[in-house]
Amino acid sequence: MKKVDASGESPVYLIVRKCGGGRFWLATGLQSCGRLEGMSISKGTRNARVRTLSLCRIMSEAEDVLRRKEVQEMSMQEVKELLSEEVLGVVPKSKRRTLSDYVMDFASTKRDATRSLYEITGRKVAEFSAQATLESVDSDWLERFRRWCLDNGMRINGAGKELRNVRAVFNWARRKGFTRNYPFLDYSIVEEETMPNNIGVEDICRLRDYPCEDWQKKYVDFFMLSFYLAGINPVDLLNLRSDSLSGGHLRFVRKKTDKEGARKIKAITLPVVDEARAIIGKYPSKDGYLLGFMDGRADYRSFMKKCNEALKKVGGHRIVPDKIGRMRKIEYLPILPQITLYTARYSFGSIAANDLDISERTIGLCLGHSWSKNVTARYMAHDQRKVDAAVIRVAEFVREYRCPDNRC
Repeated sequence: MKKVDASGESPVYLIVRKCGGGRFWLATGLQSCGRLEGMSISKGTRNARVRTLSLCRIMSEAEDVLRRKEVQEMSMQEVKELLSEEVLGVVPKSKRRTLSDYVMDFASTKRDATRSLYEITGRKVAEFSAQATLESVDSDWLERFRRWCLDNGMRINGAGKELRNVRAVFNWARRKGFTRNYPFLDYSIVEEETMPNNIGVEDICRLRDYPCEDWQKKYVDFFMLSFYLAGINPVDLLNLRSDSLSGGHLRFVRKKTDKEGARKIKAITLPVVDEARAIIGKYPSKDGYLLGFMDGRADYRSFMKKCNEALKKVGGHRIVPDKIGRMRKIEYLPILPQITLYTARYSFGSIAANDLDISERTIGLCLGHSWSKNVTARYMAHDQRKVDAAVIRVAEFVREYRCPDNRC
Protein backbone atom coordinates (compact mmCIF):
# COMPACT_ATOMS: atom_id res chain seq x y z
CA MET A 1 0.00 0.00 0.00
CA LYS A 2 1.00 3.61 -0.63
CA LYS A 3 -0.47 6.59 1.18
CA VAL A 4 -2.30 8.78 -1.35
CA ASP A 5 -5.34 10.84 -0.42
CA ALA A 6 -6.90 12.52 2.58
CA SER A 7 -9.92 10.19 2.60
CA GLY A 8 -7.96 7.62 4.53
CA GLU A 9 -7.93 5.12 1.66
CA SER A 10 -4.72 4.09 -0.06
CA PRO A 11 -4.23 2.04 -3.21
CA VAL A 12 -3.27 -1.61 -2.88
CA TYR A 13 -0.33 -2.85 -4.97
CA LEU A 14 1.16 -6.23 -5.73
CA ILE A 15 4.91 -6.34 -5.41
CA VAL A 16 6.41 -8.84 -7.85
CA ARG A 17 10.02 -9.90 -7.29
CA LYS A 18 12.14 -11.79 -9.76
CA CYS A 19 14.67 -14.43 -8.76
CA GLY A 20 18.11 -12.96 -9.09
CA GLY A 21 16.96 -9.42 -8.33
CA GLY A 22 14.52 -6.83 -9.59
CA ARG A 23 10.93 -6.04 -8.71
CA PHE A 24 7.96 -3.94 -9.79
CA TRP A 25 4.75 -2.62 -8.27
CA LEU A 26 1.43 -3.47 -9.94
CA ALA A 27 -1.66 -1.44 -9.03
CA THR A 28 -4.64 -3.71 -8.31
CA GLY A 29 -7.25 -0.96 -8.59
CA LEU A 30 -8.36 -1.70 -4.99
CA GLN A 31 -8.10 0.56 -1.95
CA SER A 32 -7.98 0.04 1.79
CA CYS A 33 -8.38 2.54 4.64
CA GLY A 34 -5.69 0.82 6.71
CA ARG A 35 -3.00 -1.80 6.53
CA LEU A 36 -3.94 -5.15 5.11
CA GLU A 37 -4.84 -7.81 7.66
CA GLY A 38 -2.97 -10.73 6.15
CA MET A 39 -4.71 -11.18 2.77
CA SER A 40 -7.75 -9.15 3.84
CA ILE A 41 -8.68 -5.53 3.24
CA SER A 42 -8.93 -3.57 6.50
CA LYS A 43 -12.31 -4.15 8.14
CA GLY A 44 -12.93 -0.42 8.43
CA THR A 45 -12.96 -0.09 4.65
CA ARG A 46 -16.29 0.27 2.84
CA ASN A 47 -17.26 -3.05 1.16
CA ALA A 48 -14.21 -4.64 2.76
CA ARG A 49 -15.43 -8.21 2.19
CA VAL A 50 -16.09 -7.70 -1.55
CA ARG A 51 -12.71 -6.00 -1.99
CA THR A 52 -11.00 -8.85 -0.14
CA LEU A 53 -12.54 -11.41 -2.48
CA SER A 54 -11.34 -9.34 -5.46
CA LEU A 55 -7.84 -9.17 -3.99
CA CYS A 56 -7.76 -12.94 -3.48
CA ARG A 57 -8.82 -13.51 -7.08
CA ILE A 58 -6.13 -11.15 -8.34
CA MET A 59 -3.48 -12.85 -6.22
CA SER A 60 -4.55 -16.33 -7.37
CA GLU A 61 -4.61 -15.41 -11.09
CA ALA A 62 -1.31 -13.57 -10.82
CA GLU A 63 0.34 -16.64 -9.26
CA ASP A 64 -1.02 -18.83 -12.08
CA VAL A 65 0.50 -16.50 -14.68
CA LEU A 66 3.86 -16.30 -12.90
CA ARG A 67 4.13 -20.10 -12.79
CA ARG A 68 4.23 -20.38 -16.58
CA LYS A 69 7.57 -21.48 -18.01
CA GLU A 70 7.68 -18.80 -20.69
CA VAL A 71 7.36 -16.06 -18.06
CA GLN A 72 10.82 -16.95 -16.73
CA GLU A 73 12.34 -15.76 -20.01
CA MET A 74 10.47 -12.45 -20.08
CA SER A 75 11.78 -9.07 -19.02
CA MET A 76 10.28 -7.33 -15.98
CA GLN A 77 8.35 -4.94 -18.23
CA GLU A 78 6.93 -7.79 -20.31
CA VAL A 79 5.80 -9.62 -17.15
CA LYS A 80 4.16 -6.46 -15.84
CA GLU A 81 2.26 -5.94 -19.11
CA LEU A 82 1.21 -9.60 -19.16
CA LEU A 83 -0.19 -9.41 -15.62
CA SER A 84 -1.93 -6.10 -16.38
CA GLU A 85 -3.63 -7.54 -19.45
CA GLU A 86 -4.55 -11.05 -18.27
CA VAL A 87 -5.27 -10.43 -14.59
CA LEU A 88 -6.45 -6.82 -14.45
CA GLY A 89 -7.83 -6.52 -17.97
CA VAL A 90 -5.76 -3.43 -18.71
CA VAL A 91 -4.37 -3.46 -22.25
CA PRO A 92 -0.87 -1.95 -22.22
CA LYS A 93 -0.20 1.04 -24.47
CA SER A 94 2.16 -1.03 -26.58
CA LYS A 95 -0.77 -3.31 -27.54
CA ARG A 96 -3.60 -0.79 -27.54
CA ARG A 97 -5.20 -0.62 -30.96
CA THR A 98 -5.92 2.84 -32.29
CA LEU A 99 -8.51 4.06 -34.75
CA SER A 100 -5.75 4.30 -37.34
CA ASP A 101 -4.97 0.59 -36.80
CA TYR A 102 -8.59 -0.32 -37.50
CA VAL A 103 -8.67 1.88 -40.61
CA MET A 104 -5.63 0.00 -41.92
CA ASP A 105 -7.26 -3.34 -41.05
CA PHE A 106 -10.36 -2.30 -42.97
CA ALA A 107 -8.20 -1.16 -45.89
CA SER A 108 -6.66 -4.64 -46.08
CA THR A 109 -10.12 -6.05 -46.87
CA LYS A 110 -10.31 -3.89 -50.01
CA ARG A 111 -8.52 -4.07 -53.31
CA ASP A 112 -6.33 -1.85 -55.43
CA ALA A 113 -7.39 1.81 -55.56
CA THR A 114 -10.00 1.44 -52.81
CA ARG A 115 -7.42 -0.01 -50.45
CA SER A 116 -5.07 2.89 -51.23
CA LEU A 117 -7.79 5.43 -50.41
CA TYR A 118 -8.42 3.91 -46.98
CA GLU A 119 -4.69 3.68 -46.30
CA ILE A 120 -4.44 7.41 -46.98
CA THR A 121 -7.27 7.98 -44.49
CA GLY A 122 -5.48 5.81 -41.93
CA ARG A 123 -2.32 7.89 -42.25
CA LYS A 124 -4.29 11.13 -41.92
CA VAL A 125 -6.06 9.87 -38.79
CA ALA A 126 -2.71 8.86 -37.26
CA GLU A 127 -1.20 12.24 -38.10
CA PHE A 128 -4.13 14.11 -36.56
CA SER A 129 -4.58 11.97 -33.46
CA ALA A 130 -2.26 8.99 -33.09
CA GLN A 131 -3.85 7.83 -29.82
CA ALA A 132 -7.50 8.04 -30.88
CA THR A 133 -9.38 4.76 -30.38
CA LEU A 134 -12.75 3.44 -31.45
CA GLU A 135 -14.07 4.28 -27.99
CA SER A 136 -12.57 7.76 -27.64
CA VAL A 137 -13.87 9.19 -30.90
CA ASP A 138 -16.99 11.35 -30.54
CA SER A 139 -18.74 14.01 -32.61
CA ASP A 140 -16.38 16.67 -31.27
CA TRP A 141 -13.38 14.63 -32.47
CA LEU A 142 -14.96 14.25 -35.90
CA GLU A 143 -15.47 17.99 -36.24
CA ARG A 144 -11.91 18.73 -35.10
CA PHE A 145 -10.63 16.18 -37.65
CA ARG A 146 -12.67 17.87 -40.38
CA ARG A 147 -11.26 21.30 -39.50
CA TRP A 148 -7.75 19.85 -39.41
CA CYS A 149 -8.25 18.49 -42.93
CA LEU A 150 -9.43 21.91 -44.11
CA ASP A 151 -6.52 23.67 -42.39
CA ASN A 152 -4.14 21.33 -44.22
CA GLY A 153 -5.31 22.35 -47.66
CA MET A 154 -8.19 19.94 -48.29
CA ARG A 155 -11.46 21.15 -49.76
CA ILE A 156 -14.82 20.65 -48.09
CA ASN A 157 -15.65 17.56 -50.15
CA GLY A 158 -12.15 16.16 -49.63
CA ALA A 159 -12.60 16.38 -45.87
CA GLY A 160 -16.06 14.87 -46.30
CA LYS A 161 -14.56 11.92 -48.17
CA GLU A 162 -12.16 11.25 -45.29
CA LEU A 163 -15.04 11.34 -42.81
CA ARG A 164 -17.09 8.98 -44.96
CA ASN A 165 -14.16 6.57 -44.91
CA VAL A 166 -14.00 6.83 -41.10
CA ARG A 167 -17.75 6.19 -40.97
CA ALA A 168 -17.35 3.07 -43.11
CA VAL A 169 -14.71 1.81 -40.67
CA PHE A 170 -17.04 2.35 -37.70
CA ASN A 171 -19.86 0.51 -39.49
CA TRP A 172 -17.48 -2.40 -40.16
CA ALA A 173 -16.12 -2.37 -36.58
CA ARG A 174 -19.62 -2.48 -35.12
CA ARG A 175 -20.61 -5.43 -37.34
CA LYS A 176 -17.46 -7.24 -36.21
CA GLY A 177 -18.21 -6.54 -32.55
CA PHE A 178 -15.08 -4.42 -32.00
CA THR A 179 -17.05 -1.50 -30.57
CA ARG A 180 -20.52 -0.27 -29.74
CA ASN A 181 -19.54 3.37 -30.08
CA TYR A 182 -20.98 5.20 -33.09
CA PRO A 183 -20.10 8.91 -33.13
CA PHE A 184 -22.00 9.55 -36.37
CA LEU A 185 -25.39 9.24 -34.65
CA ASP A 186 -25.27 12.96 -33.85
CA TYR A 187 -22.87 14.13 -36.55
CA SER A 188 -23.65 15.05 -40.15
CA ILE A 189 -20.92 15.12 -42.78
CA VAL A 190 -20.80 18.48 -44.55
CA GLU A 191 -20.26 18.36 -48.31
CA GLU A 192 -20.87 20.71 -51.21
CA GLU A 193 -23.04 19.65 -54.13
CA THR A 194 -20.90 19.05 -57.20
CA MET A 195 -21.99 19.18 -60.80
CA PRO A 196 -21.32 16.08 -62.91
CA ASN A 197 -18.41 16.47 -65.33
CA ASN A 198 -20.47 15.76 -68.41
CA ILE A 199 -20.39 17.14 -71.94
CA GLY A 200 -23.25 17.39 -74.41
CA VAL A 201 -23.77 15.61 -77.71
CA GLU A 202 -22.18 18.50 -79.63
CA ASP A 203 -18.92 18.16 -77.69
CA ILE A 204 -19.04 14.37 -78.02
CA CYS A 205 -19.16 14.80 -81.79
CA ARG A 206 -16.41 17.43 -81.78
CA LEU A 207 -14.12 15.11 -79.83
CA ARG A 208 -14.97 12.11 -82.02
CA ASP A 209 -14.26 13.97 -85.27
CA TYR A 210 -11.41 16.23 -84.21
CA PRO A 211 -8.26 15.79 -86.38
CA CYS A 212 -6.08 15.08 -83.38
CA GLU A 213 -2.46 13.98 -83.45
CA ASP A 214 -1.71 10.32 -84.08
CA TRP A 215 -0.51 9.69 -80.52
CA GLN A 216 -3.81 11.03 -79.15
CA LYS A 217 -6.12 9.01 -81.40
CA LYS A 218 -6.09 5.78 -79.38
CA TYR A 219 -7.01 7.69 -76.22
CA VAL A 220 -9.92 9.41 -77.97
CA ASP A 221 -11.02 6.01 -79.29
CA PHE A 222 -10.87 4.58 -75.79
CA PHE A 223 -13.02 7.44 -74.47
CA MET A 224 -15.56 6.98 -77.26
CA LEU A 225 -15.67 3.21 -76.69
CA SER A 226 -16.45 3.80 -73.03
CA PHE A 227 -19.23 6.18 -74.04
CA TYR A 228 -20.76 3.77 -76.61
CA LEU A 229 -20.72 1.02 -73.96
CA ALA A 230 -23.03 3.01 -71.66
CA GLY A 231 -20.19 4.80 -69.89
CA ILE A 232 -18.52 1.57 -68.81
CA ASN A 233 -15.99 2.18 -66.05
CA PRO A 234 -12.46 2.44 -67.55
CA VAL A 235 -11.16 -0.14 -65.06
CA ASP A 236 -13.76 -2.66 -66.20
CA LEU A 237 -13.12 -1.91 -69.87
CA LEU A 238 -9.36 -2.38 -69.56
CA ASN A 239 -9.72 -5.67 -67.72
CA LEU A 240 -12.26 -7.32 -70.03
CA ARG A 241 -11.11 -10.68 -71.39
CA SER A 242 -11.60 -11.73 -74.99
CA ASP A 243 -14.46 -14.09 -74.07
CA SER A 244 -16.49 -11.21 -72.62
CA LEU A 245 -17.85 -10.45 -76.09
CA SER A 246 -20.29 -12.94 -77.50
CA GLY A 247 -23.34 -12.78 -79.76
CA GLY A 248 -23.25 -9.01 -80.13
CA HIS A 249 -23.29 -8.42 -76.38
CA LEU A 250 -20.64 -7.69 -73.80
CA ARG A 251 -21.02 -9.47 -70.47
CA PHE A 252 -18.95 -8.62 -67.37
CA VAL A 253 -19.02 -8.07 -63.62
CA ARG A 254 -18.12 -4.61 -62.37
CA LYS A 255 -14.85 -4.57 -60.49
CA LYS A 256 -16.45 -2.26 -57.96
CA THR A 257 -19.09 -4.83 -56.95
CA ASP A 258 -17.03 -7.99 -57.43
CA LYS A 259 -15.58 -7.91 -53.95
CA GLU A 260 -15.11 -10.26 -51.05
CA GLY A 261 -18.20 -10.61 -48.91
CA ALA A 262 -20.68 -9.60 -51.60
CA ARG A 263 -23.77 -11.74 -51.13
CA LYS A 264 -24.98 -11.60 -54.71
CA ILE A 265 -22.95 -10.51 -57.72
CA LYS A 266 -24.83 -9.76 -60.93
CA ALA A 267 -23.24 -9.53 -64.34
CA ILE A 268 -23.92 -6.59 -66.64
CA THR A 269 -24.89 -7.22 -70.26
CA LEU A 270 -24.53 -4.44 -72.84
CA PRO A 271 -25.19 -4.40 -76.57
CA VAL A 272 -22.17 -3.62 -78.75
CA VAL A 273 -23.20 -1.03 -81.33
CA ASP A 274 -21.40 -0.75 -84.69
CA GLU A 275 -19.20 2.15 -83.55
CA ALA A 276 -18.04 0.21 -80.50
CA ARG A 277 -17.35 -2.92 -82.54
CA ALA A 278 -15.21 -0.92 -85.00
CA ILE A 279 -13.07 0.49 -82.17
CA ILE A 280 -12.66 -2.96 -80.57
CA GLY A 281 -11.46 -4.30 -83.89
CA LYS A 282 -8.75 -1.61 -84.14
CA TYR A 283 -7.02 -2.64 -80.92
CA PRO A 284 -6.69 -6.44 -80.68
CA SER A 285 -4.89 -7.95 -77.72
CA LYS A 286 -2.11 -10.53 -77.68
CA ASP A 287 -2.52 -11.28 -73.97
CA GLY A 288 -6.10 -12.54 -73.88
CA TYR A 289 -7.76 -9.20 -73.20
CA LEU A 290 -10.60 -7.82 -75.27
CA LEU A 291 -8.48 -4.74 -76.03
CA GLY A 292 -4.75 -4.40 -76.53
CA PHE A 293 -4.35 -1.38 -74.25
CA MET A 294 -3.31 -3.61 -71.33
CA ASP A 295 -0.79 -5.69 -73.28
CA GLY A 296 2.52 -5.52 -71.44
CA ARG A 297 1.03 -3.54 -68.56
CA ALA A 298 0.79 -4.71 -64.98
CA ASP A 299 -1.38 -1.84 -63.77
CA TYR A 300 -4.29 -0.06 -65.45
CA ARG A 301 -3.60 3.21 -63.59
CA SER A 302 -0.70 4.24 -65.82
CA PHE A 303 -2.87 3.95 -68.93
CA MET A 304 -5.72 5.90 -67.33
CA LYS A 305 -3.33 8.67 -66.29
CA LYS A 306 -1.91 8.98 -69.81
CA CYS A 307 -5.38 8.86 -71.30
CA ASN A 308 -6.63 11.72 -69.12
CA GLU A 309 -3.55 13.78 -69.97
CA ALA A 310 -4.02 13.13 -73.71
CA LEU A 311 -7.72 14.00 -73.70
CA LYS A 312 -6.97 17.36 -72.06
CA LYS A 313 -4.57 18.17 -74.93
CA VAL A 314 -6.91 17.45 -77.82
CA GLY A 315 -7.11 20.71 -79.73
CA GLY A 316 -4.76 23.26 -81.23
CA HIS A 317 -1.40 24.29 -79.85
CA ARG A 318 1.18 27.02 -80.12
CA ILE A 319 4.86 27.48 -79.43
CA VAL A 320 5.68 29.78 -76.51
CA PRO A 321 8.91 30.77 -74.72
CA ASP A 322 10.26 28.24 -72.20
CA LYS A 323 11.88 29.14 -68.87
CA ILE A 324 15.03 30.46 -70.51
CA GLY A 325 13.18 32.33 -73.24
CA ARG A 326 13.59 29.93 -76.14
CA MET A 327 10.58 29.41 -78.42
CA ARG A 328 10.29 25.66 -78.02
CA LYS A 329 7.61 25.03 -75.38
CA ILE A 330 4.28 23.64 -76.60
CA GLU A 331 1.18 25.23 -75.09
CA TYR A 332 -1.97 23.21 -75.79
CA LEU A 333 -5.32 24.87 -76.52
CA PRO A 334 -7.75 22.07 -75.64
CA ILE A 335 -11.29 22.01 -76.94
CA LEU A 336 -12.43 20.29 -73.71
CA PRO A 337 -10.01 21.31 -70.93
CA GLN A 338 -11.97 19.65 -68.09
CA ILE A 339 -12.53 16.28 -69.75
CA THR A 340 -11.56 13.00 -68.06
CA LEU A 341 -12.32 9.35 -68.77
CA TYR A 342 -15.27 9.49 -66.36
CA THR A 343 -16.80 12.26 -68.48
CA ALA A 344 -17.90 9.47 -70.85
CA ARG A 345 -19.98 7.89 -68.08
CA TYR A 346 -21.53 11.17 -66.94
CA SER A 347 -22.23 12.17 -70.53
CA PHE A 348 -23.97 8.92 -71.46
CA GLY A 349 -26.31 9.28 -68.49
CA SER A 350 -26.98 12.97 -69.13
CA ILE A 351 -27.68 12.54 -72.85
CA ALA A 352 -29.94 9.56 -72.19
CA ALA A 353 -31.92 11.49 -69.58
CA ASN A 354 -31.99 15.03 -70.96
CA ASP A 355 -32.00 14.51 -74.73
CA LEU A 356 -33.83 11.19 -75.04
CA ASP A 357 -35.99 11.19 -71.88
CA ILE A 358 -34.95 7.64 -70.94
CA SER A 359 -36.08 6.70 -67.44
CA GLU A 360 -33.71 7.00 -64.50
CA ARG A 361 -34.15 3.33 -63.65
CA THR A 362 -33.20 2.19 -67.17
CA ILE A 363 -30.15 4.48 -67.15
CA GLY A 364 -29.21 2.96 -63.80
CA LEU A 365 -29.37 -0.51 -65.32
CA CYS A 366 -27.12 0.61 -68.19
CA LEU A 367 -24.61 2.10 -65.74
CA GLY A 368 -24.68 -0.99 -63.52
CA HIS A 369 -26.06 0.73 -60.42
CA SER A 370 -27.06 -1.87 -57.85
CA TRP A 371 -30.07 0.15 -56.63
CA SER A 372 -31.70 -0.25 -60.05
CA LYS A 373 -31.61 -4.08 -59.89
CA ASN A 374 -33.88 -4.68 -56.91
CA VAL A 375 -36.64 -6.17 -59.02
CA THR A 376 -38.33 -9.52 -59.27
CA ALA A 377 -36.28 -11.98 -61.33
CA ARG A 378 -39.09 -12.55 -63.86
CA TYR A 379 -38.71 -8.97 -65.10
CA MET A 380 -34.98 -9.26 -65.87
CA ALA A 381 -35.49 -10.20 -69.57
CA HIS A 382 -37.73 -7.16 -70.00
CA ASP A 383 -35.08 -4.97 -68.32
CA GLN A 384 -32.38 -6.26 -70.69
CA ARG A 385 -34.45 -5.23 -73.69
CA LYS A 386 -34.72 -1.76 -72.19
CA VAL A 387 -30.95 -1.63 -71.68
CA ASP A 388 -30.36 -2.65 -75.30
CA ALA A 389 -32.84 -0.09 -76.58
CA ALA A 390 -31.35 2.70 -74.45
CA VAL A 391 -27.75 2.08 -75.52
CA ILE A 392 -28.74 1.84 -79.20
CA ARG A 393 -30.82 5.04 -78.99
CA VAL A 394 -27.92 7.02 -77.51
CA ALA A 395 -25.53 5.73 -80.19
CA GLU A 396 -28.01 6.57 -82.97
CA PHE A 397 -28.62 10.04 -81.53
CA VAL A 398 -24.90 10.82 -81.61
CA ARG A 399 -24.49 9.24 -85.06
CA GLU A 400 -27.26 11.33 -86.61
CA TYR A 401 -26.55 14.56 -84.77
CA ARG A 402 -25.56 17.55 -86.89
CA CYS A 403 -23.90 20.49 -85.16
CA PRO A 404 -25.43 23.92 -85.84
CA ASP A 405 -23.37 26.13 -88.17
CA ASN A 406 -21.00 23.18 -88.80
CA ARG A 407 -19.18 23.75 -85.50
CA CYS A 408 -18.44 20.03 -85.08
